[in-house]
Amino acid sequence: MITDDREYEKSVICAASVYKQKYFFNDKYKELPDNIKKEIRIKVVTLAEKLHCIFIMGFYDDGGVYFETRAEEGDFDFDEIGAALEVGRLEREERELTSQLGVWYKVFKLGMAL
Repeated sequence: MITDDREYEKSVICAASVYKQKYFFNDKYKELPDNIKKEIRIKVVTLAEKLHCIFIMGFYDDGGVYFETRAEEGDFDFDEIGAALEVGRLEREERELTSQLGVWYKVFKLGMAL
C-alpha cells in the first residue's frame, strides 16, 4: 500500500454497485488471468452487497492496489466506519493477491523488469 501523501493517479480494475445491481470490469486489464479476474469480481460484488455501497478495486499509477467505498448521497444504510474497518481487513488478508497484482501491473503495464 501507499504510505506517503503524494497524489497518485488511479485506474479502476473492477467496481460493483449495490444501487444498480451491476458490476464493471475494466477492459484495460483483460489480460489478467481468468481465475484472478473471477476472484476480483467475486470480492468486489460481495463487498458491495455486504457494505451496501459502490465498491471499487483499482491500481495506483505506481502499481499499488487500492480499495474504495462510496455511498450515494442520503444512503443512511451505509456504515462509513464499518466500511473502513472492512477495507482494512481486506488489505491485511489479501496482501498476497495485491502484491501479485502490483507485480503484474509493473511488468505488463509499466514495462518494468523485475
